Amino acid sequence: MKLSFLKKFLTVVALVSVGAPNDAVKGDDSESTPPRNRIVRVVTVSQDGLRPSADTLTEETLERLDLAASFRPDIACLPETFTLREPESLPGPTSELLSAWAREHHCYVVFSIHVQSGEHKYNSAVLLDREGAIVGRYDKIRPTEGELDNTVCPGAVEPQVFETDFGKIGMQICFDVNWHEQWRQLKEKGAQIVFYPSAYPAARHLKTHAWLNQYFIVSSTKGRPSSIYDIAGEQMATSGRFQYWAGAEIPLGMRMFEIDFHTRKMREIAAKYGPRVRITWYHDDDLVSLASLDPDLTVDDIIAEFELTPHTDYLHRCQQVQDEYRSTKGPDVTSQTSSN
Repeated sequence: MKLSFLKKFLTVVALVSVGAPNDAVKGDDSESTPPRNRIVRVVTVSQDGLRPSADTLTEETLERLDLAASFRPDIACLPETFTLREPESLPGPTSELLSAWAREHHCYVVFSIHVQSGEHKYNSAVLLDREGAIVGRYDKIRPTEGELDNTVCPGAVEPQVFETDFGKIGMQICFDVNWHEQWRQLKEKGAQIVFYPSAYPAARHLKTHAWLNQYFIVSSTKGRPSSIYDIAGEQMATSGRFQYWAGAEIPLGMRMFEIDFHTRKMREIAAKYGPRVRITWYHDDDLVSLASLDPDLTVDDIIAEFELTPHTDYLHRCQQVQDEYRSTKGPDVTSQTSSN
């Protein structure tokens, strides 16, 4: 690890020399005003190809995390139970190791380990803040039968969201992907990004959850690719055999709209704001998304200026009208009853 630490030290020196947007490089600038439009730099690491050995796995995974630090992330994610070590208390050896990394890189970290809490063992995802403090913990709600046989205790049924300096995040772990309700609950509680430490990619599931809930999802896997998905379920970035980590800039304010009432307005927005925005047309779905790439321009600003109606608000409005019509002018139920 000495060479790894030296590489990290030299990297920090180089960044200070050339200048960088990350507050950790700029120094203490606590009074600076954060941008109105948050664009979050996210990295995720895969353990694909690493030997499943508790003696070497942690060090080799952190070497990949060190490489991902070149992206200057705001938050990083590691795979499910990535150390293969015995259950630990919190704080413990793994959290202390990653706390030092978080402080050095001024970066949030999400990681999963087996946590011993009293008499119970949990498969937990832990959130560290930029100073390395433990600020969140999620216990896997849906352990597999094998985990239950190995005395892993299920977590509380309702998942929580956690505040960061860029927005609200949620966490889910591996087998949790099969229960849609808890993913929906995260949306209802305001999650903008959901982090998913896992043993496998669960790509179809995650694309579906991202689209149905219209939030970003970041997976981090033991085997095969780790990926980042946008609110439409489109893959923004993925790891592979040439690079075992992936990074993406997430425009948190990205919103989805129906084509109805918005086609002309989107063209006007493109004409006015040009490269300051990104408009994506989903031609086979009659949908369009809008993201701002300008730190000082929010999608909410544009929504107000052009009187746009986001997709979820549009559906809610339609449902209200439908329910009202049904209650006052609805069909005669008896006339629809089968005569048989």
